[in-house]
Amino acid sequence: MTRRALVPGLALAALLMGSLGAALAAPQQVADAVDAQSGATPPPAPAATPNPLRRTPFPLVTPYQFVKPAPRVAASPAITPYPLVTLAPIGASPPLPYPAYGTPVPGVDAGRSAPGIPQRVTLAQALAIGFAGSPLLAAAQADVGIQAAAVRLARAGELPSLTGTANISYSRSQLGYTQLPNGSVAGVGTNNTLSGSLSQLIFDGGKLAAAVRAAQRSETADADTYRRELQTVAFNVASAYYNYLAAERTTQVDLEIVKEDQVQLDLVKAQADAGTVPPVDIITAEFPVAQARVAVVRAQGAELAAAAAFSNAMGLDANVNVQPIDDAPLFGTSSQISTLPIPAYGDAIKRGLAMRPDYDAALQSVEAAKYSLKAAVLGYVPSLVASGNYGDTSTSIGGGVLRNSGSVGAALNIPLFDQGTTAANVAQAKAQVRLQQANLKTELLALQLNVKQALTNLVSARAQLDQTQAEYLSAVANLGATEDQYKVGVTTLPLLLNAETALTQALTDSVTAVYNLRLAEQSYLYAVGTNDQQ
Repeated sequence: MTRRALVPGLALAALLMGSLGAALAAPQQVADAVDAQSGATPPPAPAATPNPLRRTPFPLVTPYQFVKPAPRVAASPAITPYPLVTLAPIGASPPLPYPAYGTPVPGVDAGRSAPGIPQRVTLAQALAIGFAGSPLLAAAQADVGIQAAAVRLARAGELPSLTGTANISYSRSQLGYTQLPNGSVAGVGTNNTLSGSLSQLIFDGGKLAAAVRAAQRSETADADTYRRELQTVAFNVASAYYNYLAAERTTQVDLEIVKEDQVQLDLVKAQADAGTVPPVDIITAEFPVAQARVAVVRAQGAELAAAAAFSNAMGLDANVNVQPIDDAPLFGTSSQISTLPIPAYGDAIKRGLAMRPDYDAALQSVEAAKYSLKAAVLGYVPSLVASGNYGDTSTSIGGGVLRNSGSVGAALNIPLFDQGTTAANVAQAKAQVRLQQANLKTELLALQLNVKQALTNLVSARAQLDQTQAEYLSAVANLGATEDQYKVGVTTLPLLLNAETALTQALTDSVTAVYNLRLAEQSYLYAVGTNDQQ
């Protein structure tokens, strides 16, 4: 066959190969067509020498299609989809010993019941328990009471002062011996006095009124501080609530991973018994099972720590057994779990400025400092006080003859020189105003940062939750396909273990994302000052 005759033959072969089904189904026909097109009669091939044109073409793989060779196992199991993991409701399963693998330690995981406290609580119930038992709130309430008493003391100067006096005295003095006609001795006598005095501030230039307003502003600031402590307790309880739920779910996930790894280990053992994989694969498959058991024990410890933190946040003994009721469905989208609309940053800042009690407390502290400065400056102003006095006094030596007397007057006090006391008070009050203004700016910057970070975390948590659902479904499909391939011997054990690791990570990410979203919601509500209204 000449070179010129071979060219049209190859062209025909290429045309015939364009139809993949025909080329793969009848390679002998392709070879015959090439020989016919060349015009030469091929010699008969020796029996021991195969014709190179009769070889089987390499099978082409279309996108997203895996072509399996003939299985080495006579009877392979039917390929079924890998099951989705479902977790039982929290508290539905009996508690595990601690640690679940190893020698259990009795009493470490056993909590006690508290009188009047249910064993399982909703978030609203947990907040109510925290509000009732928190020592932080008790201290804040005491501060409000102290400042309320300070307001009453400041207002006392506005009211009149009434004083009553009763006095009886016996006196004896040696002035010389003098016998009086009635037989008494001079220098010895009894004095009886009964009197009352009344005074009222008439004018002080507004110094007292300024001091009262400063005390009132301070009282309002303490009330705002108390409310912020209320929100802080609510945030701490809610954070501990969802951290506990996340820890419980993590333990469930780790237990599920132990089951899945055990299934893969059983599969490897079956393959080794059938002779399709080497026995060393069993040792390799046992390693993730041991790792998963270690993760379970570690998760149990984290769960017990989270339980203690939850009880402590509610003002209870850390050993009290109180479990939160789960309100977040797993393996759902953010629209199914989150109930908070995401506002614009400007709207969130406006809400925070209007609702944050600690910011209002800083405002009230600035106003209180300004009124204190005004009161200090008015120390230079004269004051006018009216007074009156009325009483009966004995005039005889025996104290039996009473004579009444009374007086009415006014006193004008003009501060001429007070050793610089007023000037020092003014300087101190001015510095206090500057300090409170700086604190107000610090509070504003902190509020803006809190809102920005909380809003960003909320958006990220929602997006991450949606992505973890896709990650989880992909990991399930990947593990199912890899497991099926391993059963028929077309993939390796490391790839199967990698698929298991991917599913482990996807399960952990799904649980973490759900409760991270709940925590992000609580952080946002705390940042704008509305988490105590749940």
